[in-house]
Amino acid sequence: MTAFQDYSVLRRWWKPEFPPAKGYTKSYQAKTPDGDILQADFHYHDRKIRLTLEVAGENGKIYVSTIRDGSILKETDLSTGRSYPLYSRFAPFRDLISSLPDRDALQVVGGAYGVSTEPLGLPDRKEAKPWEVSTRYDHVFGIRKGPVFWERIFGERTPSEPFWRRVRRRIWGDLQDLIVGLSAAFGIWYAYLDFYLLGFSLAVFGLLFGGLDWILRKRDPLFFKVSLFLGAGSYFYYYGYTRF
Repeated sequence: MTAFQDYSVLRRWWKPEFPPAKGYTKSYQAKTPDGDILQADFHYHDRKIRLTLEVAGENGKIYVSTIRDGSILKETDLSTGRSYPLYSRFAPFRDLISSLPDRDALQVVGGAYGVSTEPLGLPDRKEAKPWEVSTRYDHVFGIRKGPVFWERIFGERTPSEPFWRRVRRRIWGDLQDLIVGLSAAFGIWYAYLDFYLLGFSLAVFGLLFGGLDWILRKRDPLFFKVSLFLGAGSYFYYYGYTRF
């Protein structure tokens, strides 16, 4: 068999067989481009594996080797029925056998015929995408990122940021929310002249801007801003519902 450097190619040659061979829990079969057929029948609990090799270049001669925990129990040439060492038959296929996609089966082979005890051709470890390791939305799913309530009360206090600095840092964003929300709500009322729809829109904007603060801007929603939208929305919703 030709030597391969890309073991992932050999790994793809292996296909599971259903149902497995009688007396075994798993069966795999691989066929080479030269027409050679290699089958591995594995019994997990008995720690036993049977390798069956059909060599196309030898007019379809079949060789069978039974292995348990790295010890070769029996080697048979089925064409003649004789038992003799088959190292020269199986060793050329050690790379293919080492690419068997079953770690437990290779552990049972235990290095016989020069076969690796670890599967070859495993896919490279996939690098995590940025969104798979991001912790930006951990708080949405209840993942703790800071001290709990009683730790904030009884734990050591750290100096907080001055009040006016916090106001200056967020005032423009909150003003933009107020301007955009009120303008959009006025536009909806001007288009439909419906206080019921106006109230509903204001309430939705209140929840929307509060959610933006919490999820995207990573800060606590401004209570006054949310209350203003929800309060005004409730008033106009009730006014439109009862008067029109």
